[in-house]
Amino acid sequence: MTVPERAASYRGLYINLDRSVERRERLEAQLSITGLGGHYSRLTAVDGATVQAPTSLVKPAELGCFLSHMRALDLARSWGVPVHVLEDDTILSADLRLVIEDAIVSNLFDHFDIVYTDTFVHCDPFMLKWMKSVFDGVSTRRPLRLADLQVIDLSQQSFAGATSYIVGPRAAERVFALLQHEIATGPKIAFDLFLRDQVLAGRLRAACVFPFLTSIRLETVNRSTLRGQDPRIDDPSVAVMAALRYSFFIDRDLENVAKPYLDAATRRAAAKSDLHREILLQAIDFVMSDDFKAF
Repeated sequence: MTVPERAASYRGLYINLDRSVERRERLEAQLSITGLGGHYSRLTAVDGATVQAPTSLVKPAELGCFLSHMRALDLARSWGVPVHVLEDDTILSADLRLVIEDAIVSNLFDHFDIVYTDTFVHCDPFMLKWMKSVFDGVSTRRPLRLADLQVIDLSQQSFAGATSYIVGPRAAERVFALLQHEIATGPKIAFDLFLRDQVLAGRLRAACVFPFLTSIRLETVNRSTLRGQDPRIDDPSVAVMAALRYSFFIDRDLENVAKPYLDAATRRAAAKSDLHREILLQAIDFVMSDDFKAF
């Protein structure tokens, strides 16, 4: 692993398996295009299949993810600056750096240990209505700054996902200690859910900026490309939630990426006729519209 030479207000690490060369090249190209290359360095991911962990209750891939993020936090605690941790299937907004630097200057990390740049999105029509309203009001303002975004306190939110988050310099030691203890006793749940549980229990303070400044690359969620003749989705439920999450990414492409992906994932369900479901969908669609008034 190489560490960036030029001084920066924060540092970045991206987690990447040695065999995932294409992902590495794709992410490094993004870092270069967005002018972030000098801030970020590669962290070799742990292959969970090669680790002996008899007390672990998670799958090998989840164990590897847990250990990889633990390595990142081990480095972060010695650097004394905020550290942005990325997984290698992350998509980055060009506004990312300015917002992170604004967060540092505004002392956001005095209030939160971890700040996520995107997270899981629930299918709650009222929450989606609010998110769409905020997104629509922000998406035309470029470049974005922290003041343009919502900072959502996650202390009472059931969230998931850890593909992109920033750890504050004062919190890195504490987050690492929690991970170290969990590894010593044997991880029981996936890394992102472990962090969520620590936040909900009040051991960590976390927030998420919205609209999202990062997202997951949708083509990595399913086996085949969605631009083929008959794309196959491994798990339509996972695919739909990924598309929903991506739809709130500030640099999203709804027409060429999100919609074809969602169409492929929902094709089978759309072919089924169910009048009750149609009524439910029609009601939800109205709730999402400007005509609906809360009472």
